[in-house]
Amino acid sequence: MRTLELKNNEVFLLTKDDLKVLIMDLSVNKKYLTLQEAAEYLRVSERNLRNIVKSNKIPFYKPEGKILFKVSELDKYIENNKVESLSELIQKATNRGK
Repeated sequence: MRTLELKNNEVFLLTKDDLKVLIMDLSVNKKYLTLQEAAEYLRVSERNLRNIVKSNKIPFYKPEGKILFKVSELDKYIENNKVESLSELIQKATNRGK
């Protein structure tokens, strides 16, 4: 990631990818994210996230009708949906036999 330092009214050109990284960094430092920010954070479409919300698979808050997500709960959602690798499954099976 590039570090941007503004001095003497200098102008920096950013690529679209650079801008996305900066926005993501700002979003992660927030306590609550909007639906769009949360979808970007989870790297899913907004439509997919809305479906997850409708099925009550992820906690959310709705003050004044606006859907918000707590970053720590998004992290927990990711952690709870881990798919174990084959080596992890084999190790679990091996350890249960002892």
